Amino acid sequence: MSELSPTDAPSSGREIPIMIVGDSISHGSSGDWTWRYRLWKHLRAQHVELDLVGPKNTLDNIRTQEVGDGDHTYADPEFDTDHDAQWGRPYVSEKEEIEAKVAEHKPDYLLVLLGINDLVWYDADPPKFETNLREFITNARRGNARLAAAFGTVLETTRAVQEPEFALKVAGANERLRTVVKELSTEQSPLYIAETAAEFVAAKHTWDGTHPNPNGEIRIAAAFADVMASGFGIGTPYPRPYPDIAQVTAEAKETID
Repeated sequence: MSELSPTDAPSSGREIPIMIVGDSISHGSSGDWTWRYRLWKHLRAQHVELDLVGPKNTLDNIRTQEVGDGDHTYADPEFDTDHDAQWGRPYVSEKEEIEAKVAEHKPDYLLVLLGINDLVWYDADPPKFETNLREFITNARRGNARLAAAFGTVLETTRAVQEPEFALKVAGANERLRTVVKELSTEQSPLYIAETAAEFVAAKHTWDGTHPNPNGEIRIAAAFADVMASGFGIGTPYPRPYPDIAQVTAEAKETID
């Protein structure tokens, strides 16, 4: 690991190692560009030399029933596809793995978008969400004490729109997220919030009520690009207004078994 602090890295003349940590929203599935692609394209356009790192480089094959089977059918594969995202992943399991992944892949920066699975499948309430988040941060720093990170807020889903009680649960988790990130941020290991939920509307920006369509991908990427520019001094904010991008074809998502 470099002797430079994370905030020195943009001017260090080397590729900046960044690991995207997430669930299906960051992993993506058959035929997607992914928000990882949108962010990489934006930063490369700003002449940022970056190296996306992590244990995976695939999409999930949404056309089969198996979860986690690798699929390389990116809409545009011409980017750095390495990542640490997996369908179904929550903070409650990733907190146990992140130290080893940080130590192995040596990112200077984490971009983290997790949480919806904790709330849906693991029935975590906001206090439990906070506990898992704190443990995640502690363990990530064991892998690199000088790690910098940006944490995305939990996105709106169709379920949150339809169920006020679940919407309150999401809002509570995001409130805990903002509080913990502010409290645990240090000069040596700065933490920031990426307001990924701020411009994201499930009815417009997902293809199934949860997972981002191309216009949703842009909004997630923009939130991380904005905080990277303002917090880490990497690149520039994402340009607005956003373009209106064609959707992934229905055929790309059709099941085959």
